[in-house]
Amino acid sequence: MKILDSIEKFAKTERAAVKCLGNELTYKELNENSDKIAKYLLEEFKSDRTPIIIYGNKENEILPIMIGALKSGRAYVPLDITFPEERVNQIIKEINPKVIFNFTQNNLKTHDALEINLDQLKDILKCEISNLSRDTWVKDDDNCYILFTSGSTGKPKGVQISKKNIDSFTQWFEKYLNFDESPNTILNQISYSFDVSVIPIYIGLGNGKTLFSLNKDTLEDLKELFNQLINSHIDCWVSTPALAEMCSKFDDFNDEKISDLTSFVFAGEVLTKKLIGELTKRFSKARIINGYGPTEATVLISAIDINKQMIESEKSIPIGYPIENCELSIIDKNGNKVKDGEKGELIVIGDSVSKGYLNNPEMTNKAFFKSADGKQGYKTGDLAYYEEGIIYYCGRKDFQIKLNGFRIEIEDIENNLRKVNNINNAVVFPVFNEEHKISHLTAFVVLNEENELSNLKKSILIKNELKKLIPSYMIPRNVKILKEFPLNTNGKIDRKKLMEAVK
Repeated sequence: MKILDSIEKFAKTERAAVKCLGNELTYKELNENSDKIAKYLLEEFKSDRTPIIIYGNKENEILPIMIGALKSGRAYVPLDITFPEERVNQIIKEINPKVIFNFTQNNLKTHDALEINLDQLKDILKCEISNLSRDTWVKDDDNCYILFTSGSTGKPKGVQISKKNIDSFTQWFEKYLNFDESPNTILNQISYSFDVSVIPIYIGLGNGKTLFSLNKDTLEDLKELFNQLINSHIDCWVSTPALAEMCSKFDDFNDEKISDLTSFVFAGEVLTKKLIGELTKRFSKARIINGYGPTEATVLISAIDINKQMIESEKSIPIGYPIENCELSIIDKNGNKVKDGEKGELIVIGDSVSKGYLNNPEMTNKAFFKSADGKQGYKTGDLAYYEEGIIYYCGRKDFQIKLNGFRIEIEDIENNLRKVNNINNAVVFPVFNEEHKISHLTAFVVLNEENELSNLKKSILIKNELKKLIPSYMIPRNVKILKEFPLNTNGKIDRKKLMEAVK
């Protein structure tokens, strides 16, 4: 596996693998410590390959545990400290692990699993290392990690990602990024429980880069965040658009202060033209890459460099050209491929597609399928269309609603709100009445610049301008002005928290 080969290779250098809050872990330490953890797992649990759970945030010690799991032939399940207790316990119950590495002070309700805290981990790392056989490393169809996504039933779904899936993604995307083995630094801000973090881990470490980690406390202190970014020497920025939007409110977020930055990689939510425009002014020479992909198909299945023509076009920002070693098709309700320019559901077939949800054949059979030639496929639930080989995203199938007899796409309203003067970003929700029918729409917006108008007057101006762009039946009844959007663990806009405000 390339990441394991790379760590062994750069262990012979003095290169840093990861930095966080002034603490550094070299490739040599990462290699040795992961060997010790692999040895411990193999000796303690023998042939049992039950996945391990890692409960923490951005502690440097987490990476050796992940790599040690891979070297011992088992998957890891990362749980972020921001997960609610109920969600953590649901996942522990689902995995039924033999061991949990716990970096928190939280008391987990586990009866059977061995719980290892930081002090106990340090004891494991004091042991002598001996040469480990590569025979124990994860192989093609072995799971490398399992990430839990929200399930419509309220029960989280465990997406199983194998070595074959990761190889399919990394071989394509590292080439797309033009990554070589030069000693650059890549931003490692995304929670390990969110699959975009796979980019710095598997592509970053797989090419000898240094990961610059930002932990939860740093992200909650904007002054400290900027101090760290200015001194980070990051070359490649990887995040959701929401983090960059937050940073772009500050004048110091530019190529004078963060001078080594040459590329932005965005994924996880819609990239707006306003953010792109802001970034191109502040980082005039940097690549801005928009990526798209569901967790079930290993991080990204399409990507594109944004250019001036795309910003000036009436169309939304495209989600890109498809991954080389998978087939991406747009199909209609009957499963037939549609013509260029026609909208339908995006499906993906190929080696990047997960084998399915852990212990959940019912949901697996709903979302996954086998193609005519026996390859694994996944129905994304996303609406899209092709134009000249490029894919354009149109929103979720399940974001379509019916209001007063009209079929409405929520993201259509959001995209048009972003065109309104002085609106930086927008989120729209349907509001349900006592009969559980949609009564009206509510929009939350963040402005580019504050003014002295009352919120009521701002709301009226926004709605009047929006009427020029969309039919009146699509205009939200309420427009709520926020200073900033709350972010969830994955760095995305926290829609659940906003939704609570409209109930």
